[in-house]
Amino acid sequence: MDKLAAAQHMDKYAQAFANAMQETGVRNTTVAVYLGGSINYSNVSQWRTGRRPIPAEYAPALSVLLNVPPEAISKAYDQGLRAQSALTTMAVQGARTGAVSEGYVAIDRMNELGRSDGPARIVLPEFLVRRKIGLTPLSHLRWAFQPSRTLEPEIERHALVLIDTSICQRDQVIDGGIYAYTLWGRPDIRRLTIRRNAWSLMGNGREIERMEVPEADLDNLQVLGTVVGWL
Repeated sequence: MDKLAAAQHMDKYAQAFANAMQETGVRNTTVAVYLGGSINYSNVSQWRTGRRPIPAEYAPALSVLLNVPPEAISKAYDQGLRAQSALTTMAVQGARTGAVSEGYVAIDRMNELGRSDGPARIVLPEFLVRRKIGLTPLSHLRWAFQPSRTLEPEIERHALVLIDTSICQRDQVIDGGIYAYTLWGRPDIRRLTIRRNAWSLMGNGREIERMEVPEADLDNLQVLGTVVGWL
């Protein structure tokens, strides 16, 4: 297939990726090294020519490298973003009406995470919530927006996060779990790991700085709850 024929078969996501590669001058090998893992030159070449779509999990990292929105270069990421937006819209609209129909649940907002936009209460289908939270009592549940990019692509920034507020003491924290917290009054959601003389607040990806909290400063770390699901 010549270049003209290949271009005619490229969807808008592949075209946006190819354009971003050309505009930035980034080479296929550079992308492969940047992403690491099982990604190689051939994978990037297939993305660039539209023969294979870019998986959603690589879109955030590529967006940073190429200075392009992740939803512009990955159909899977774009579809996930649209689905998330639709669920959030449904939740907000249900909360505004004040009605909670059978089969739906109302969840109050966790104000301690700092973002004040969005309703004080959202309404979601109970079957969907239960798939996320398991046996967590609904009375313990709060919702919030993920305030940062620290856990991308696992949890996207502004994703709707469900938090079990009954797990709010340091002695309840499980090493490696994801928690909502404030540190010196600053809110975030990260993975917490417990060391002998310090706690580590971890993000995903090499570019996310790990924060160390010495044992002497742990009183400044307030655990708000454990993350049990996200949309």
